[in-house]
Amino acid sequence: MLDKMAFFIYVIRTGSISSAARQFNVSVSAGSRWLQELEQHFGTTLCHRSNRLLEATQAGQTLYEEFSPIVDKAERISQKLAGFQDHEKGHINIACTPVYANHYLMDKITEYTRLNPKVTFNINVTPWALDHASTSDLMISANARFQGYREKDLLLVKRELLASPFVVVASPQYTEQQGLPTQPEDLHDHACLVATTLTGSNEWIFQKGVDNIVLKVPKTIEVNDSDLLLRGVSQGAGIAYLPQFVTQGAVESGALIPLLQDFNTSTWSLNLYYHPASVASPVASKFKDFLLDNPC
Repeated sequence: MLDKMAFFIYVIRTGSISSAARQFNVSVSAGSRWLQELEQHFGTTLCHRSNRLLEATQAGQTLYEEFSPIVDKAERISQKLAGFQDHEKGHINIACTPVYANHYLMDKITEYTRLNPKVTFNINVTPWALDHASTSDLMISANARFQGYREKDLLLVKRELLASPFVVVASPQYTEQQGLPTQPEDLHDHACLVATTLTGSNEWIFQKGVDNIVLKVPKTIEVNDSDLLLRGVSQGAGIAYLPQFVTQGAVESGALIPLLQDFNTSTWSLNLYYHPASVASPVASKFKDFLLDNPC
């Protein structure tokens, strides 16, 4: 019955029987039967379908909240025990923000697997990596400092991988047609490309001396991928507020122009989150150390 309860946890997490069945390497029909048998065992309905997804009933939510931590703990124990057999063999689940995944992570994993061919990876590229802490070994997430940002208390260890100031940029074509903003407030009259996953909102921070300016810019185009944002601003779609390392090549080539350079900005901070050593698998811990030693 415990395996069926664990299956139910993944049904709720993924929102579908088929996704949970893939996780447990069983057929969809077998997974449906497991769910029926579990409901029969408890004598109550545990989930219902809503908007093509399966959602927990009140009884199901109780089971989920009580049993989900046990499933997570069991998986970590299993990973840790597997690590005693071979520290160079195992599987690592990573949830990673797109900008780091696109610019660095795949290169790091490629390098690591050449040295550790028995280690396998699953990479979930998402702007909301911390939402997957219960099912991931490592989470790589970013936030903009000075945004009043408060992280969830996830009982994770946090280490900074990379910090980069934001820069305001536009293409030469855009500035020729629309002019140059000389003050942050001028941005109200411009097309602005916004990535709320980078800054937390459409508020851009500027500092000059002791004065702080929190400017709510127009959401002309909003995306959740910094590389897509970079493409848009390079093509003249508007003005963007991006981490400096993302724009560096385009600025050096002349494809983008830095704006409002008399003002300081907030800092984009990229962080690695991982489970404490008491629950982390050895194979994940070793790759974590590799990332910390070679962040970019």
